[in-house]
Amino acid sequence: MKKIGLFVVCLILFYTTSHSEESLRFAQIVDTPDQVIGAEILKAAYKRLGIPIEIVQMPGRRALRESSEGRIDGEVHRIFSIGKDYPTLIRVPTPINYIEPTVFSKNERFAVTGCLDLGDYRVGIVRGVRHAEACTQDMKYVQIVGHSNLLMQILDKGRVDIVITARINGLLQLKELKFDSLYPLSPPLSRRLVYHYLHKKHKALVPKIDKVFKEMQESGELERLREKFLEKLLG
Repeated sequence: MKKIGLFVVCLILFYTTSHSEESLRFAQIVDTPDQVIGAEILKAAYKRLGIPIEIVQMPGRRALRESSEGRIDGEVHRIFSIGKDYPTLIRVPTPINYIEPTVFSKNERFAVTGCLDLGDYRVGIVRGVRHAEACTQDMKYVQIVGHSNLLMQILDKGRVDIVITARINGLLQLKELKFDSLYPLSPPLSRRLVYHYLHKKHKALVPKIDKVFKEMQESGELERLREKFLEKLLG
C-alpha cells in the first residue's frame, strides 16, 4: 500500500514538473521586424515567470487562424481590435510595443494626413496585417502580397504607387534590399499600441504576465528593450 502511495506522489510530481516546463508557442508574423522586437520582449517577460516560450513564424492570416483555434498558444502582439474580432484570443491589458503605419513611395511625394489621402493611388499591403487592411478596405486598387519582403519589391518595380507597412519594417526592408530610391512619407499614418494575446485556454495566465508587463513598463524596461533591439536591427 505504501508503495502505491509513493508511486502516486511521484507520478503527480513528474506531471507537475513536466507541465511547468512545457513551452508556450506564440505566432510571430514572418518578415516583420516589429514583431521580432516584440518576441524579444516576451522572452524577457516570460523568463521572469519561469515559463519557456517558443516563437513560431508564419504569415499573418494563418497566424490568427492557428492562435484563435488554439493550435498555438497566442500571438506575439497585435493591435487592439484583434481582441474584438477574435473572441477566443484574450488581450493582455498592458501594451508591450507600438507600431507606426507608414506610407512608402518611389515617385510620389505628399504630406500624409490619413488613409483618405491614398484612395487615388495603387496601394500595396501584406495579407493579414490588419492595420493596412483596415486602411485600404474601401479603396479601388489594392495589391495584396503574402510577405513583407515582397512589398518593397512590387513598389520598386512600379506595380504599385505606394505601400503601407510599419515604419520599422519598411526601413529594414529598404536596408536589406538596398533600394535607395524608395522612401517613407511623413508623418506616419498613426501610432498604434500593440498587445500580447493568449488563447482563452490560458486565461489564468493573463493577470500574471500582465503584472510583469506593468512592472517592465513602470521601470522603463519595455522602452529600453525596444530601443536595444531596434538599434540591433537597423544598425
